[in-house]
Amino acid sequence: MTQTDLASEVIRDLLRSGWIIERARHDVYISWGGHDREAAWAAERAGLIATALEANGRPPDNELVAPHARWMLSVGGGSPDEFPLAPMFMVRMADWVDGHVGPFLDDDEPRLREIGAAQREALRFPGSLPAPPPYRRLDIPELKPPGKVRFTFGILGDLHVGSPNATDRVRAAIADLNASGAELVIQLGDITDHGNKDEFETAMQLLAKLEMPHATMMGNHDVYSIGEGRLSGKEYYSSYFGREPDGVVLHHKGISFAVLDSIEHAASPFSPFDLVTGRFIEGADAGAVVRGTLTHPQHDILADIAGPEGGPAFIFLHHPTQPYTGFPPVLFGLRDEDAGRIHAVCDSGNVWGVFAGHTHRNARTRDYDGVPVHEVAIPRDYPNGYALVDVCEDGYRYRFVQISDEKLLRAASESTGPFQQRYGRGTDEELSFVWTRPSI
Repeated sequence: MTQTDLASEVIRDLLRSGWIIERARHDVYISWGGHDREAAWAAERAGLIATALEANGRPPDNELVAPHARWMLSVGGGSPDEFPLAPMFMVRMADWVDGHVGPFLDDDEPRLREIGAAQREALRFPGSLPAPPPYRRLDIPELKPPGKVRFTFGILGDLHVGSPNATDRVRAAIADLNASGAELVIQLGDITDHGNKDEFETAMQLLAKLEMPHATMMGNHDVYSIGEGRLSGKEYYSSYFGREPDGVVLHHKGISFAVLDSIEHAASPFSPFDLVTGRFIEGADAGAVVRGTLTHPQHDILADIAGPEGGPAFIFLHHPTQPYTGFPPVLFGLRDEDAGRIHAVCDSGNVWGVFAGHTHRNARTRDYDGVPVHEVAIPRDYPNGYALVDVCEDGYRYRFVQISDEKLLRAASESTGPFQQRYGRGTDEELSFVWTRPSI
């Protein structure tokens, strides 16, 4: 793919994302009641973006509005009074659109920003911030495996080594995995937080403590070294983890584990965006683009998985597949063409599950013809843990497990507000579920 193609695709997906956000904001304001002015503003902003989308030959994604609105309500609450910061949360979504989508609207950008300024002016901040909910461990449903357990494997989400609190919590998760009986562990990328060489080295040392075979992959945070200001990820990943980031397949007791490096080796044109302030962080390096893609060798891996001799398989990648309706919708996921290929591979009947990182949450937003596509939360952020999968002859049990270190878990929980706790936890069905292979 050329840089021109990449730029065109990313701009298209930015516009798609911005339109979905504004239409979803409109629907949330309507559902809240008494917010007709805010709803009208969001509808007008969506209309401005739709004009740019049409100029790019892309119709709006109408079918993704309702799922994204549900995501907004799940985090911000069913009414503006459920959480004191809910109205600010809604305006910060619009601020993201101003910064990321506005530059591609040409003559309509001034009106988009004018409405954005009016929204911020009308926003009233609460007198005090909500306290974190009282500490308690997650009550994770205890489900029975669908048969005799043949073996257990672990899933370790994003590590973000180099960020505050990451190392101790990752170390605790690894100690738990060593005591869990897991015979294999797959790590889901974002090994580092800033893509720097010392972070790769620390991550390698941490992962070396795993007492079973394990595999990792690159995430978008691993692509670009903030300290060096360059795309050094391929070099460092190959050096510390012993393979090119073009995917790898592991085999264990008759099951294939397809580990895919779903990252784009390209720098983002945007500085990091702070949702708390609603602004880009001045002087901060951009890092890599957040969208995912698959290379030709990884498509070859998928072809082998789908083949008649493929046998049962799990697929692991950093980016969630499309349609991605979290935040930012579409843009934060795997590009459409590659997600479509994974969907087609699931149709083969060989794939038992698809697991992704990147989002730091427990979420199962879709199935591909009955095959779960599941996002796995991480050790550093609430709910602070990892996953275990108990494989049986004709299915498996998935369960998220919080780290056992009570001191670390309490400190993490007590510093996490209600927004993050609602976002990261997921439903009971997303914390634990059972999948059984359909009868032929």
